[in-house]
Amino acid sequence: MSERFLEGFAVDAKALDALVGTPRVGPKAIRAKLRGKSILRDLDLTLGEGNANRGKPLVDAALESLARGRPRKTDSAYRLTRVATLVLHAYADKLGTIELVPFVEGHPFGLWTPVLHALGMTTLAREYGKSSLAFPYIKRTAKTRVKWPLAMLVGTSLPRWRRELATDWAARLPALPDTPFVHREYGTKPEHIAETKRELVRALTELAAWVAEVSESKRALVLVLDGDQ
Repeated sequence: MSERFLEGFAVDAKALDALVGTPRVGPKAIRAKLRGKSILRDLDLTLGEGNANRGKPLVDAALESLARGRPRKTDSAYRLTRVATLVLHAYADKLGTIELVPFVEGHPFGLWTPVLHALGMTTLAREYGKSSLAFPYIKRTAKTRVKWPLAMLVGTSLPRWRRELATDWAARLPALPDTPFVHREYGTKPEHIAETKRELVRALTELAAWVAEVSESKRALVLVLDGDQ
């Protein structure tokens, strides 16, 4: 089973964007804000390909770039996307983490999309799993989009997410046909399908709580899907 996690943040998108070009996103400030947090060492290890000492200068260089201003053409979009998560941890309100994200084998990348379609959640099916968070860019282009991690911004569509997650989906999900859960080439065992359905009820219930909380606060929701690709 793929080991992925989904993090949720309540974000004031304008305030987040205003951090670019300020010392608040520099390495000194970010490391002070996140001192003792595992996210720092995890990212040092990620960019250092398992070596934190090699990764730390890369993380700091990307943060220095953010502190100088908007990303330049020579900046690594992947590294900037990675350190953007540090900025979220430092300045956004963390809603929680779904530690084991259900991997839906009926989707080529394991996303929930076919299940969301089957449940009639058309807005979620269209937007979940799409990298829609532009930060730290004003707008992403083909050259600055990254395949992983997936960072989703849910703003104006948040009321539709809330309505779709307020339906009786939890009662209907266990009875869905197997098709959305079955790997097209290798097939999927019935017990694995049943486990995935149970995990999805848990995960979508937590997501619904995040959506409700952010809706009441009049902010945007940012979701970051990371872990195994």
